[in-house]
Amino acid sequence: MYVNPNYSERELPILHDMIETARFGLLVLCADGPLAAHIPFVLHRDQGRYGTLVAHVAHNDPLARHLAAEQEALAIFTGPRAYVSPRWSGGLPTYNYLAVHAYGRPRLLQDRDEVLAHLTELVAVHERAFPDPWTLASTEPGEVDGKVGGLTAFTLEIDAIQGKRKLSQNRTADKREHVIGGLRERGGDDDRAIAATMSAYPYA
Repeated sequence: MYVNPNYSERELPILHDMIETARFGLLVLCADGPLAAHIPFVLHRDQGRYGTLVAHVAHNDPLARHLAAEQEALAIFTGPRAYVSPRWSGGLPTYNYLAVHAYGRPRLLQDRDEVLAHLTELVAVHERAFPDPWTLASTEPGEVDGKVGGLTAFTLEIDAIQGKRKLSQNRTADKREHVIGGLRERGGDDDRAIAATMSAYPYA
């Protein structure tokens, strides 16, 4: 993706945080035309130079049969986004938003135990906010086994990564404060999230 230098985010821990906050992403690859799948990912920060993503798609998804080719794929993660009115910032209407693009070559998880380990971790990541997390062990005997055969699981070691945090960096401090105030007043979930991110951002 094109990233204006004003908005580029290069700090790997911050990019990892953005991925883990989003959790749900878009996997894109090209094979006789573009293919895409909206899926949850688990990030292993310490595997590979930039980390490794683990995910799965339905076995019947046309994208699944192309994963074994190990051709380059793109995982897209988007965070909150908010419309910025010129009444706050001057200039023209725009959006502030967060995004990460991670590139790599998928490799299939062929072993059933590896797939089960992935599913167990995926559930644990999403259930940990609950006081009584649900686990795969809660299912009826044989229920998980019946589902595993319908999944194609894979890893994607990240070979390259881009991050964009467009947060009115090209505006003066007083204009940014107007944007933050306007977003807080408008009060949507994404508005509040972008306002909070702007308030914490280390502007030069």
